[in-house]
Amino acid sequence: MLLVSAIMYLRTTRRKNKDGSIVEYYQLAHNERHPDTRKPVARIIHSFGRADELDRNQLVRLCNSIARVCGLKIFDPINDC
Repeated sequence: MLLVSAIMYLRTTRRKNKDGSIVEYYQLAHNERHPDTRKPVARIIHSFGRADELDRNQLVRLCNSIARVCGLKIFDPINDC
């Protein structure tokens, strides 16, 4: 059994293709500590997919939802201009 921590973060991972190109992925994750080794292990909560195919509006909606719960206001420099 893994112990749960409460810190979530947006994680990026990279994979190298056979042709040498790099593909980057975005994931919502949080760390859990392994009960035996006590080392942190990333647990993926949601995968947003490839960075080059990212639905930016999906991330903005998530940010706005979190901000609403926390009583914060989000400024989007791309859409709020």
